[in-house]
Amino acid sequence: MNNISQISIFDYREIENLGDLERLKIFFENIEDDKLCETLEKERKNGRNDYPVRTMLNLIYAMKIFGHRSIESFRRELSRNSQLRIACGLSEGKYKYCGERKHLVPPARVFTGFLNKLKKHEKEIEEIKEKDIKFMYENLEGFGEDCAVDGKYLDTYANQFHKSKAKKENDKRAEHEATSSCKTYYMKDGSRKNEWHYGFRAHIICDAKYGLPIKSKVTPANNSEQTELDNMLKEMDKDEEKYKLEKMQNLMGDAGYESGVRNKKLKEEYNINAIIDLKHIWDKEEKYKEIENQMIAYNEEGEVFLIIDIEKQEYEKLKYLGYDKENEALRYGRYTKGKKIYRVPLSTDYRIFVPVARDSKKFKKKYKMRTEIERLNGRIDRDYMFNDHFIRGKEKMELMLNLTFIVMLTIAKGHIKNKQKNIRSLVA
Repeated sequence: MNNISQISIFDYREIENLGDLERLKIFFENIEDDKLCETLEKERKNGRNDYPVRTMLNLIYAMKIFGHRSIESFRRELSRNSQLRIACGLSEGKYKYCGERKHLVPPARVFTGFLNKLKKHEKEIEEIKEKDIKFMYENLEGFGEDCAVDGKYLDTYANQFHKSKAKKENDKRAEHEATSSCKTYYMKDGSRKNEWHYGFRAHIICDAKYGLPIKSKVTPANNSEQTELDNMLKEMDKDEEKYKLEKMQNLMGDAGYESGVRNKKLKEEYNINAIIDLKHIWDKEEKYKEIENQMIAYNEEGEVFLIIDIEKQEYEKLKYLGYDKENEALRYGRYTKGKKIYRVPLSTDYRIFVPVARDSKKFKKKYKMRTEIERLNGRIDRDYMFNDHFIRGKEKMELMLNLTFIVMLTIAKGHIKNKQKNIRSLVA
């Protein structure tokens, strides 16, 4: 075999075990941002070039890779880390307008100004991310088949902006675009727990096998998770060449995405199985619901029972036998010997009955894969400092999240290329 186009094993923990400079090196070798760099250089034209566009881009990337929560923290790192300065393109030298360099490390205002320019180039930044995602589809076996979705709160630590009390509406110390939202947790005993947040929310679809992001969107915190999921799927379906929605077979989500209408839509419009947890909304006294024209019943967990005696409340649990695609129904039979097959149409209750039965081993196995998006959220908070930040405004929040995903995907791409290269060497 001379050509290996796919690699079947990738674990993000392998990247986490690399040192910061090693990850930075892999990133710089694989980032495809020439178009963004050229656009920014054209905008600068004949203006001052104390710190070239390429150098500033490298510094912004490095700030994310080294996990700094603020510009000042990163500037201190640059001041004492000569290897990092050299890797990013900072060196002693003379300048056209000011002779000897006044500041070896760019002042904070230079970073702020450059980030403000980057906010205007959402299209070019999105294209970099899309190239990386395309690489994953082509080089990671099964990428995009099992996906997980989640809405992650990005809390803001600025003061809430009150127009009636504010002296200046352009006061950048306050947060103008954030909103409040309540996260409700549904407990197994039927109780609920409320958790309040103020800021924004990142709606993320990731691959549940490799833990890499595929699609994301930042909105005010009170935007509906369900509505934004619908919007992201529409966008992915519209741009099929980039996102390859037809590859998605299963979509895992928590109870916040639970909806019979959505389960039906996922299957009928996109041919995707909904592996989504249930809210417990039945009355406590209601344990079973009978299925019309059959001597069987079901509970809220999706288990199906044969009715032995209604008056005595005697029920026998039936064994799941698979999905009947032709009739869009789940097949059940008795554990004891007997050939009678009971079919439960999905239309009985689209909220509870999905093509992968809830009481099947496959459903439980697939739902466990949802934890991959929890790990992704953990990396966003822990490694890229979104749990303790100075980001203000929705536009900048989206920029920083996109840069974070570009860093994740590009380093992963470089790591995969190195593995492929090693495998080819062994084969040769």
